[in-house]
Amino acid sequence: MIFKPSKQVIREGNSVINYQYMKSNVDMLQIIQLGLSILDAWGNLPDFYSPFSYVWEFNFRDFDINRDRYASDSIELLKRQGINFEKNKEKGIDSKNFAKKFWDYGLVFNCYGLKSIT
Repeated sequence: MIFKPSKQVIREGNSVINYQYMKSNVDMLQIIQLGLSILDAWGNLPDFYSPFSYVWEFNFRDFDINRDRYASDSIELLKRQGINFEKNKEKGIDSKNFAKKFWDYGLVFNCYGLKSIT
């Protein structure tokens, strides 16, 4: 987190102010990774008629650890989880292209009856 609210602000629990802090952080940082899970009405992951369940994880190329702002603790966590920032720069997905495809396929604005995205 780049912008952190004071303990008093956190205690007050003002959702508008909390949103502003979150949005400020999102706006200042480059996306590194996005994970998606799609569930049915009963909370089941798709299995595509196989013995496995599926979730999707996308690594993006936009973030440059030598140029962009970041929270050190978040970067250390991602490294421990196996994120290779140099490999992402070389082989990761361009976020603008991904966003366009995400939009073009109707995955935004509840076109396919999506209930929530977090």
